[in-house]
Amino acid sequence: MAESEKADGFSYQPLTMDYALDRFGVGSGRVLSLFAIWIALIGLSISSAFIVEHFFGFSDILSQDKIGQVFLIQVPMLIGMLLVFWVGFEWGFIPVFVSTFVLAFTAAMTWHWALLYSMSFTLGLSIYALSYYCVSFDVSLRSLKSFTFYIVVSLFAALACSLGAFVWSRFYHLPLFETLIIWKSWWVSLFLQSFLVAGPLLYFFTPMIYEWRKKKFEIPDKEEVSIKWIYSTISVLVVVLGMFIISAKLLGSQSIENEIAGSGMSQEVFMSMMSVNESFEIVTWISISLVFFIGIGSIYLVGSWNTNLKEKVDEQTHLLREKELRLSSALNERNQLLNEIHDRVRANLTMVLAILELQLKSDTGKSNEQILKESHSLIRSLTIVHESMAQTGRANRVNLKNYAIKLSNRIGQSLRKENKNIQIRVNADDGIELDMDRAIPFALITNELVMNACTHGFVSGDEGLIVVEIFKGAEKLSVKVTDNGIGLPADFESLSKRGLGMRMVRAFSKQLNASLEVTSSENTSFKVEVPVEDS
Repeated sequence: MAESEKADGFSYQPLTMDYALDRFGVGSGRVLSLFAIWIALIGLSISSAFIVEHFFGFSDILSQDKIGQVFLIQVPMLIGMLLVFWVGFEWGFIPVFVSTFVLAFTAAMTWHWALLYSMSFTLGLSIYALSYYCVSFDVSLRSLKSFTFYIVVSLFAALACSLGAFVWSRFYHLPLFETLIIWKSWWVSLFLQSFLVAGPLLYFFTPMIYEWRKKKFEIPDKEEVSIKWIYSTISVLVVVLGMFIISAKLLGSQSIENEIAGSGMSQEVFMSMMSVNESFEIVTWISISLVFFIGIGSIYLVGSWNTNLKEKVDEQTHLLREKELRLSSALNERNQLLNEIHDRVRANLTMVLAILELQLKSDTGKSNEQILKESHSLIRSLTIVHESMAQTGRANRVNLKNYAIKLSNRIGQSLRKENKNIQIRVNADDGIELDMDRAIPFALITNELVMNACTHGFVSGDEGLIVVEIFKGAEKLSVKVTDNGIGLPADFESLSKRGLGMRMVRAFSKQLNASLEVTSSENTSFKVEVPVEDS
């Protein structure tokens, strides 16, 4: 048994004839065995009618002193109830309808009275089927809630079936007092049978039968109640009730007229009886109108409710799909960004390692402290690039002005710790951005030029100014670093070819397809221009 069935019990799942025949075919052994059992139960149900007629007769079975024997007439209803719960409505409807029709016909009822009598039992069965199809309750009655629901539905079903008592009473010309006794005993017996007989059978045998059905017939999940199904159900109920009322009215009127015509009563009494009959006719048509308008109103209300609900469901579904698409897109972007970050970090670390190796090999005359400072400057520059990218709020884009300001602040802090009175000023246009692949070498160039000016542009103890300018023209993106220090040495060209810092500047400029311009007069400036199409 599935875990859901263990937890929630056995909800009503009809095995329709259409499904059994379409799924397995007429010649299937399991279908043939099911139909054989069903036909046997129909035979048993019909036989019960003849047994009752043979042993008790119909003249006194519903008299006041034999109310207990009414149970014997309910065998078809008991079989039909169990078939409705265990297999489906059509399986229970046919045995009950045929058996009660045979019962009434055997009792010498005319065919139209017998048909009306049988319809009352069918109405009671339909209440069971509709209630359990629309509401999911455990048909094995394993919980107090499911048992209470079963009792309430059984009461209404018994009252619906008891309409047949009025047909029976009218056919046998019973007085009002006996009619009420028969009606009360009728619905009470049906209700007690549902409570005392059908209830225990459902409790003990439903799990076994549902397990057998699931194993043999692969019962599909119950479909949700559709608006079409609700429309058809309400329409059928209105038609059945309307037919019942109209038939009772026509048959009753015909019977009254026959009685009046054959009794030879006076004209005054005849007119009085006809007036009463007309009053009854008015009440009948009022009842029919109420049933009709209640049905139409129910259809309208259910239709309006379903339309509004469908619109809300469609709206929520649309919103959920949009959110799902946005989440899926965001997740893909996140994964792509993470992959790019991993690749970028790996590339940056590889580049840092390569530069550190060059420093160790090239600058053999530098102290370890100086090498560590330069390494720290390199890593700091990369860190600022990532911080600037985060502040833009756009993945893979770096704001160059933001980067330059952060770089100047960090270097300025280091200079103050070394007691160097060198100011760094940034002049940059707003909104200049580069993608990460271009921003990394651009940032390292800027960092090397500023650090070179701080290290070599001033004599110890001098005050100085370094200006970092970043601006964008029509064709070029430029960074210019100017200092008012001691200027370039005479052998700058040869020194720059041997020094690692300028070698890095030239290498990264080449990577950016940029040009490098160096001027030294009153001030010393290094200018790198990157083509706009490559920026």
